Amino acid sequence: MEAPALKSILISRLRFIGDVVLTTPVIKALKQHYPNASICYLTEATPASVLANNPHLEEVIIFPSEFLTGLSILTKCKKQLRFIQSLRKRQFDLTIDLFGNPRSALLTWAMGSRYRVGYDVRGRGRAYNIKIKRSKSLRVVDAYLDAVRTIGVPADDDRTEVYFSAKDVKWAENWLDKNNRRGAQPLIALNPGASWPAKAWGAEQFVELAKGLIKSVNATVLLITEPGKQEAIARICNQLGCAGSIVETDSLTHLAALISSCDLYVSNDCGPMHISAAVGTPTIGLFGPSCPEIWFPYSEKYGHKALHAETDACCGRDFCIQPTPCIESISSRKVLDTAVSLLERFS
Repeated sequence: MEAPALKSILISRLRFIGDVVLTTPVIKALKQHYPNASICYLTEATPASVLANNPHLEEVIIFPSEFLTGLSILTKCKKQLRFIQSLRKRQFDLTIDLFGNPRSALLTWAMGSRYRVGYDVRGRGRAYNIKIKRSKSLRVVDAYLDAVRTIGVPADDDRTEVYFSAKDVKWAENWLDKNNRRGAQPLIALNPGASWPAKAWGAEQFVELAKGLIKSVNATVLLITEPGKQEAIARICNQLGCAGSIVETDSLTHLAALISSCDLYVSNDCGPMHISAAVGTPTIGLFGPSCPEIWFPYSEKYGHKALHAETDACCGRDFCIQPTPCIESISSRKVLDTAVSLLERFS
């Protein structure tokens, strides 16, 4: 179809940090095609911060689900209904649902937009009057870009973006100065955390990798963790003797600014891995049950590399049923060699 004339656009992807980062090429494509349109983004509170400084967005609207804990079902329904009514009054010309679960499909239908775009899956297509035409690509970023291609908007740039403020940069600089982590040697961040146990590379392997990086390239190693998980990562730090190298912050933009200062980022498949690639830091993604062909759309020409479990017996589950999670079949030697190669090419 020919791209319609639009003045106001609502993009919706309700949850998950990595998924929201992977939708940022959609935002950019729409803004390039509709430079004078008001573009808003609807998401939950946790991933909202990765969009907070995006210059292509008029507003990031937080869906009030995480703030309704402890309320009765009736009260929750009333509050969410009022919220939906407030959005409906804004009369968006176009609403794009990039989540496609029952709640997001209902929200899209309730917007009453002239154009309602979404995936025709499991009966939810009835909420949309434009069904997304999927390409043959397996990549999730292409599944998102197919939404704008369906309505006639060109979308050839699949690079993701995460922006941060001058205050975030100042926080990162202060953290590095306070912990004496500035210097001529490579600054490398490791993220041993993961949303699911089967996606977590072994702690001992992270220790071996860190020791190898320190020995081979005299690296300064940072360990990234989320609040409340410091005890687990402290065991890795203790084996390395790297007191003062644990980065713990609940601000995704602080984290983005700090990662942007690094020469390399090595991470399990999780939200911060996507943030790292989006801020342009060379990134190694470690994959077990999830598929890098789907979830790692980042090019090696920009310094990014996915390493996958070296086994054909992966159960594909978030909680591994094997005695040893298949992700641990990725050797620390292989990750170290990949890291050194990327540092040589992109430092």
